[in-house]
Amino acid sequence: MTSQGVHPFAGLDGAQASERTTKPRGAGLTMVADWGLGLQQQRDLTQLSGEHFDFAKIAVGMSRLYSAELLSEKIQHYVSMGIEPFPGGQYLEYAQVHGQLERYLPACVEAGYRWVEVSDNIAPVTVDWKRQIIARAVEEFGLKVLGEVGKKEGLDNSIPLLDNAKACMDAGSSVLLLEAAEIFDDDADTARMIDEIVTAVGIDKVMFELPGPWISNVHHHDIHRLRRELIERYGTQVNIGNCSPDDLLSLEAFRRGLGVNAGSA
Repeated sequence: MTSQGVHPFAGLDGAQASERTTKPRGAGLTMVADWGLGLQQQRDLTQLSGEHFDFAKIAVGMSRLYSAELLSEKIQHYVSMGIEPFPGGQYLEYAQVHGQLERYLPACVEAGYRWVEVSDNIAPVTVDWKRQIIARAVEEFGLKVLGEVGKKEGLDNSIPLLDNAKACMDAGSSVLLLEAAEIFDDDADTARMIDEIVTAVGIDKVMFELPGPWISNVHHHDIHRLRRELIERYGTQVNIGNCSPDDLLSLEAFRRGLGVNAGSA
């Protein structure tokens, strides 16, 4: 800020800046994937970019690898900054596979989480199972749910994506997570199904998850291409998840028309 309290670049805000809403947002949500940020890294991120993201996924089973005190401090800091942390859905699937499901949701509440992800990425679970878990999370434990759907390698994909999505939302999910890569799938039927899901659920309720380097043959330029295509297809207020902390500001810049699209009218 200058001595008068006015930002030196005030007015150079980006062609789409007026479309961006402030927190708490109902659309244009961004979710960051937290793969083990330390407390100082977390504070650096929220100080620099806290106004630009709304959710933080504590990836896979990392909730167990922090001490109880550190996990609590990390969750509380995110919440204090208007950011909702939640444990990655694969941890729930681990609990199911290893017979610890009854301990999982109470543990989430005890830890201080207010949101959970319900997915079917690695475990051979049914849509009915997802529906029951979502309903329990909402009704019994007072949690909000991000329900995730998508094609799974090595698992039964016989349930249409649209039916899976509707089941998640009907059971009480607040947000539906979709794999962004499937919108631009070479399979025309899959791409068409994604459009049907968006129409049925509503674009404000859908969050598209970006792929990451943990997926074979996914490179940084692939991620940037996908997020550009999402914004061009659905607008600046599309919900985007699995953003790397390092890419958060460049994503917000693109949303506002200050990125590589800065020359666009």
